[in-house]
Amino acid sequence: MRAVMGWSAEKRRKAAIGFLLAAVAVVVAIAGLPLWLAHRHYSDALEDIDRRLARYERLAASRPALQKKLEAVRAVGSRKYFLKASGSSLAAAEIQERVRQHVEGNGGRLISVQVAQPKEEGRFRQVTVTVQANANIYATRKILHAIEANEPYVFVDSLMVRAQVPPGFKPAPGFEPEMFIQLDISGFAVAG
Repeated sequence: MRAVMGWSAEKRRKAAIGFLLAAVAVVVAIAGLPLWLAHRHYSDALEDIDRRLARYERLAASRPALQKKLEAVRAVGSRKYFLKASGSSLAAAEIQERVRQHVEGNGGRLISVQVAQPKEEGRFRQVTVTVQANANIYATRKILHAIEANEPYVFVDSLMVRAQVPPGFKPAPGFEPEMFIQLDISGFAVAG
């Protein structure tokens, strides 16, 4: 304090003005910083709303074209791509019968068929059947093609093929050994 009292009047006036300016700057910073942060927050929020509004306007503008496409899909008769039965047991029986026809019709031997628990997926019910059969490589190819190429659509979700001959086995010319194949086949039915 004595050191300050020993200053000249001009120097004390400049120090007082400096303290006053520093105090004003602190008050402005205390009052202005929250205002600046609020402005930045609301500015970002408004930009986000503008982007969403532009996206929603684009979607609304594309609605007539999407409705035309939807009507075209309905006109095709998309119901034929689903299993006929809506109940899970009947849909599983439908898949079993189709797979049995494809396996036996293409030179395979059906071993067993097991039905898995159906899954509800919105308006649709996914029915899965596990099939075990024996067939050679050519029959397996024909079976897979027949399963996935017909309507209603069914899908091979997983395939396991195991050779039933020992390692190093050399088949006779023109003879293809049978393999064990296991397929998880699923189809979709319209629920209810």
